[in-house]
Amino acid sequence: MNLNSIKEEDLKDVFNELEDAFKTLNIDYYLIGAIARDVWYSQGGKTSRTSKDVDFAVLVGSEKEYQTIREYLKDNKGFNTTAQNGFVLITPSGINVDILPFGGIEIDASVKLDAVGMSSIRVNGFHEVYQAGTNAVTLKTGHHFKVATLPAIVLLKLIAFDDRPEKREKDPRDIANIIEHFFDLQSDLVYSEQNLDIFQVEEEEVNKMTMQDIASIVIGRELALIIAENNNLKTRIINMLEKHIALADKSLFIRNMAIETGKPIIEMTSWLTRMLNGLTHTPAGVPSE
Repeated sequence: MNLNSIKEEDLKDVFNELEDAFKTLNIDYYLIGAIARDVWYSQGGKTSRTSKDVDFAVLVGSEKEYQTIREYLKDNKGFNTTAQNGFVLITPSGINVDILPFGGIEIDASVKLDAVGMSSIRVNGFHEVYQAGTNAVTLKTGHHFKVATLPAIVLLKLIAFDDRPEKREKDPRDIANIIEHFFDLQSDLVYSEQNLDIFQVEEEEVNKMTMQDIASIVIGRELALIIAENNNLKTRIINMLEKHIALADKSLFIRNMAIETGKPIIEMTSWLTRMLNGLTHTPAGVPSE
């Protein structure tokens, strides 16, 4: 197997072992990261960057419960630890598996382990995605997993970039790529009843909007649903979007979006502006909180 180019269908054995471990230990989980994105892209007939990592978010109440998962995979499935990262295990075939804990384990949205190497991560948004940002999907491997939705992936990438912009330049590029393809990948959602008002404005205004403009609005609305119960997180995302919109060509985030798409800065700024509008404006006919 080419470990620099792992695809969903290559992971049957890995998923078998993880599914068995989570079931045995009664652990709830969902698939996130690049493989989650690839699931949605492949279902829509699109290709995307492949990944060499597999990422699962696991709901645990303590570090002891989290370490029980790791020990089970080591002792029963042949997984190995790495001194570089306390959240990563390596399968017998050499695939990196990130097992990222959330739930009762974090303090101030951070998880800190008693481990060598990387032992602290931020898990802002993980609980919100667990509650309102996953769908059950049957994968090409035959597994039936909860998978973070594309808007949920956008949310987690927005947060990750905001936490460590100097290390996360790929996140805005991934977000731009999701916006580019979202209309085709999620057409049922775009044309769903809750989004029909987007198409019911003046014909001249509709004709001015690209598919990406509409996708940005819908993604913003989905973000609002996912983080509806967390006002602090909603404020954080709003502030982040407003900051980058104001910075425009001075924003590292927007510049990376432009690099990914080959489109002008003004268009990338417009996408973020429409996403912000979707996040902050209640659609007509939908009661506000």
